Amino acid sequence: MKKRRLVVIATTLAVACGATACSGDGGPTDSQSDYDPQIATAAPAGDEQVDSITWNIPSGEPLSLDPAQAWIDSNSTVEANLCEPLMRFKSDYTQEPALATSVGHPNSTTWVFHLREGVTFWDGTPMTAADVVYSLKRVLDPKVGSSWSRWPPDGATITADGTHTVTLKVPKFNSAISNYFATPAFAVVSKAFAEKAGKTFGSPAGGVMCTGPYELDPSDWVSGQSITVKRNDHWWDHGDLPKVRSVKFEFVTDPAAQTAGVANGEIDGQWKPGISSFTQLEKADGHLLHAHGLATSYLSVLSFDGALGDVKVRRALQKSIDYDGIVKSVYRGAATPLRAIAPPTGWGYGKKVFQAGWNALPEPAQDLDAARKLASSSSKASEPINLAYRTTSDEATKIVTAIAASANSIGLNVKLKPLTGDEYGALFYDSGARKGLDMFLITGALDFPDPAPYYQFFTIGDPNNFNGYANKEYTAQITSAMGAADPDKKAEHVVAAQKIMAADLVNIPLVTQTTSVYYSGSLGGLLPSGSFIYTPWAADLGGRKDRR
Repeated sequence: MKKRRLVVIATTLAVACGATACSGDGGPTDSQSDYDPQIATAAPAGDEQVDSITWNIPSGEPLSLDPAQAWIDSNSTVEANLCEPLMRFKSDYTQEPALATSVGHPNSTTWVFHLREGVTFWDGTPMTAADVVYSLKRVLDPKVGSSWSRWPPDGATITADGTHTVTLKVPKFNSAISNYFATPAFAVVSKAFAEKAGKTFGSPAGGVMCTGPYELDPSDWVSGQSITVKRNDHWWDHGDLPKVRSVKFEFVTDPAAQTAGVANGEIDGQWKPGISSFTQLEKADGHLLHAHGLATSYLSVLSFDGALGDVKVRRALQKSIDYDGIVKSVYRGAATPLRAIAPPTGWGYGKKVFQAGWNALPEPAQDLDAARKLASSSSKASEPINLAYRTTSDEATKIVTAIAASANSIGLNVKLKPLTGDEYGALFYDSGARKGLDMFLITGALDFPDPAPYYQFFTIGDPNNFNGYANKEYTAQITSAMGAADPDKKAEHVVAAQKIMAADLVNIPLVTQTTSVYYSGSLGGLLPSGSFIYTPWAADLGGRKDRR
């Protein structure tokens, strides 16, 4: 089978952009008028062999390369080239076969995976149904602590039927399950290797054992410095082996150092280059490419115990934010204000329903007079609001600085809490790391074009519902959406839940930004897509004949 090539940006995502959300309103300010982000539709060919490249991970060193822990960019950027799911996303988030050649769906609660024969792990041992069952169940093991463990309804069973067939059964229909087949929730690892490695699996000490186009020798992970992966010449998709033989990942987190590194050629490429570097990178000898994606940035409440326990304070904060200013001065036009935390590019179904629901939500706009009145009417307005953010992101620093300045000018008391990449990552799995914090800035993305599973994070009992939001009607609407077979009915339930969240304001939507990539002019073949965190994107890169 020929591996996917990111030759054109997904038309389905472009169509999903409603006129309200993807119109590009609010271009760069006059001082930034030298840059006008354009959506890429093609990339230069990259058909030549390349010995090695150096790629930077701006969010820092991975915490783990275990696919069960591939839930943040630092982990996923590397892991996506090592370990493969049963299915694979194309750039438009449609799926194609990977470790499974096909998926049968004999009834609404059963899926049958027909596994690809002849697939081996890097150590030469064959991949079997037993490895697949082990991998899928391992993700669900509470001891592993995977954020991907939430995909199945209670009572799901995963069984092997011989050596090349695996059957998944759930007790009731779930509208989102098939989307996960191309995510790390369905990535396959070697059972024998993982069991032997135990708790060290995925770490520099234990390594990983997978089937993907690149392989990792644990000795090539130098903690604090770099990770080097090498081409797997025995990859099952041998007709389309990567052109780049070796990729060295470095962890330069300082925005200025990142820009200098890619501009002077010490770094060959980077996903999500800093917005402030766009003008310089556009003039450099390389490719700065943008695509519509599923990205979302918003403020999420971590605790209702302090000032944010009063909805008037939350509304005052919301109205104090200069959304257009963030788009212009921080993102330089490569972003659009959001009315809800799920962007319109995530409307993979029921688009008319979603558009109507979107139009009914308040337009994100700064109103300082209204914000002051709300703040002055709350006895909690002067209490501190501890706002956490990741310092490794130049954009995050600028956003929270602007938000704090505006909020404090109308009588609130926002205090910024800068976190390192590791400290920020810990917020998502360690309740102790969230102690003393009231809110944090999330810059993430939907896993696929379906808002329902993303909104599920905030339902009663979900492990990602960090603040204990307990609106029963909201939970009921999302539960109904997950069980709805009709796309429009599903969208109606999601829109109803979205409206409730907007009224309760447990999250304050900010912007959706483009997915960007920069790489050297001597390389070609790679177009940006938000699906890069789940697909072997490095296998698209190659050298350019005209730059030999």
